[in-house]
This record gives sequence, C-alpha cells and structure tokens, in this order.
Amino acid sequence: MTNKQPYTYIIDENKNRWAIKNEAYWKQKANEKYFILLKRSGIPEFYWNIDWKDYKGNKSKENFDKALYFAQNFHKEKFNHTHLYLWSEMNNSQKTSISCNIGKEAIQQGYKVKFILGGTLIDYLMKNNGFNYNKEIHDKIQQLKEQDILIIDDAFSADKGTLWKNSPNNNLIISAWDQFLREVVSSNTKIIMTSNLQIDKIKELYSPSLFELVDRNFVVLLFEDSIKDHKKKKFDNLWKE
Repeated sequence: MTNKQPYTYIIDENKNRWAIKNEAYWKQKANEKYFILLKRSGIPEFYWNIDWKDYKGNKSKENFDKALYFAQNFHKEKFNHTHLYLWSEMNNSQKTSISCNIGKEAIQQGYKVKFILGGTLIDYLMKNNGFNYNKEIHDKIQQLKEQDILIIDDAFSADKGTLWKNSPNNNLIISAWDQFLREVVSSNTKIIMTSNLQIDKIKELYSPSLFELVDRNFVVLLFEDSIKDHKKKKFDNLWKE
C-alpha cells in the first residue's frame, strides 16, 4: 500500500528536520487525477487500456508514426492550427483507438480533451439551431470549443444517419458542420476527426465549401490495416488451455 503522506521527514546529524518528497504518493495522486480527467473527457472506457504499442499494422506504419509524433508534439508552435483527419473505408482499422491515444497523451500532459461521436455532435448542433433554445445543449457545444483537443469520431459518415439523400435537413446539416468547424479551426483547439469517408467525397455528399475547409486545415492520414484477423486469433486462443 502506498504511503499516504506526501512527504517523509528525516533528521540529520545536526538535528535539522528535512522534508523529502514521497514519490510513490505523488505518482498515485497523478494517476488518480489522470483517470478523473480521462472519464471527464468522454473517451470510451474500452479505449482506456489500449496503448500505442497495441497497434497492429504494417501498411499504415508511416501514418501511425505521424499520429504518434503529433500526439507528443501537438502543443508546439509548428502545429498551430493543424488538425488530423484519420480515415479508412474499412471497419476495424484502429483509427478510433489512435485518436483516443492522442487524447490520452494530451491528458497526461495536462491538456483538456473531449471525445464526441459525429452523429451526437450534429444532433447537438441541429437542436441548438432550432426554435427551442436549450441551455444545456448550448453549454455542451461551447465546452467542445474550449478544449485543447477535440476528437470527433465517425464524422461525415453518410451511412450513419448524419446525412440523408433528398432530405430537407441536408442543407441544415451541411451548414451546421461548416459553421462549427470554421469556429473551431480558427481557435486554439485542435480537432482529430475519424471517418470512413474519403476526403474528396465530402465535396460530393456535403458541399464544395465544406470540402475546401477540411482539405485546407486537416492533415489526412489513411489507415489501411484491419485488426480483425488479430481479434479472431485472440478469440481462438480463448478455447485453449
């Protein structure tokens, strides 16, 4: 059990009393604070114990290294107003776990992080732009804009209900995305988006101006490795003694 005292004390040969920092105590306190902030960030608990070393992939290694480097250096001046767009047409490409690892790295460095699903964000924005003002939703949106890193998972996914062909809501959704992203990219908040949509498709499914906004401000990283086979092997081992 960790000593609960933040300092231990010794008395030297001259009977002077000296305080010595209890490293185990402060390490435990830092760990407790990290998990409080991790929970507050909204990063799904599933990703809490998935680390960089757990990445399974070869073809995407260069982009993985770029994501890791960004996580360790995003606060530096050279990355001002730099955002990441992690995408793959495949499921199980590990892009969400990578985005969460960037967030966890930032939390450990003392920065503010929020995780939100793209569909949830659009739902908030649409309700906020409606006729019935909702202070709770308004405050949630403002909070998203005040983070050091904002993770938007599964953004621009037409098959997830965030866009409907020939729907009168299309223009409202496009306008909501455009306004929100313009406000955030011009601030100090850095956005990490994951998507199964190739960036060029934003022009076709959403709007040319929204595509230009993303294309101009985001570094696009493609992840082509699936973790599905690794999961299957793990499940197979469950039946072995």
